[in-house]
Amino acid sequence: MAFSPSFTCKNTPNISQFGLTSLTYIASPTCRINLHVPRGNEVKLEPNFGTKNLRKCISHQRKPGMSTTLAAADSEVSHEVHFLSDIVEKFYKCINQDNKKGLEDLISSDCHLEDSAFPYTIKGKKEVMGLLIQLAESMGKTVKFKLGTVCEGNDELTASVNWHLEWEESQIPFSKGCSFFQCSNEGDKLVIRKLQNITESPVKPGVLAMALLKMVRSVFDEFPKAAKWFLNSPHIILRAVLSIYALFVAPFVNPIITFYITLWNVVARTLGYVMSFLHIIGRFFKKKSSSTDIDKPSTEIDKPSTDIANDTSNLETEQEPSSLPEQT
Repeated sequence: MAFSPSFTCKNTPNISQFGLTSLTYIASPTCRINLHVPRGNEVKLEPNFGTKNLRKCISHQRKPGMSTTLAAADSEVSHEVHFLSDIVEKFYKCINQDNKKGLEDLISSDCHLEDSAFPYTIKGKKEVMGLLIQLAESMGKTVKFKLGTVCEGNDELTASVNWHLEWEESQIPFSKGCSFFQCSNEGDKLVIRKLQNITESPVKPGVLAMALLKMVRSVFDEFPKAAKWFLNSPHIILRAVLSIYALFVAPFVNPIITFYITLWNVVARTLGYVMSFLHIIGRFFKKKSSSTDIDKPSTEIDKPSTDIANDTSNLETEQEPSSLPEQT
């Protein structure tokens, strides 16, 4: 409802010779005498919106606008949070359905993927998409991601979710994990800029993990500089170990491993041949026993027929008339 507030005026406005009312108000009788304006009665203009309490009406008209602004801000925040959860759910839905186009739309051009199953960080949209496509193909149509609670961050466009894998709606052991998403605006859409995956380890050391941690911590305390160098560049140590293995250990170990692999292949093939031979023999004896079982009832059926024939022959001999009496 549009309205124009009016104010109570104790002084009469200045009236010009053209009959127009100016915005200059006469504050004292001396000014009115100098301007030759007669002093009139005090005019009290009432507000035209149906109430006499102007302050109450103005505050009443402001409250809806202020609440609308707050409601709009709340709606924007809730929409943003809901949109983050939609990003996470759509990401795993595309993996479950092997939707390559949907995954490509969700990944940014400078995406980073950190996974506890890999000793290095995967950088770039092409590399991340290749890994996700390989994951979707490995899962097939029977293995699916089952999401748990999706949580959103407060400061940045971040979200986290815990999940596990299911086969035909049955949970797969040692398949639980947690993922952290960091999104960014790319144009007019929200995309995933960084993804961290922490998967459950199939090895459960228990108390041995704490003993191992204590041993590693003692070594780090004794050699702090070497520990810092190792923690800053662990991939260098891994490459060095692999190089030493390839130069000094592989020439002696690889032939032994190859021999054992070949031996086990021969043993596996031999066992396969033996099992096939036993299977053929079993089928042969089973077929022979079934044929003898079928022939045996036929002989038992023929035997009563011969008995019936003998009985009929006996009846015929009994029914033959005796010899005629001699004629006198």
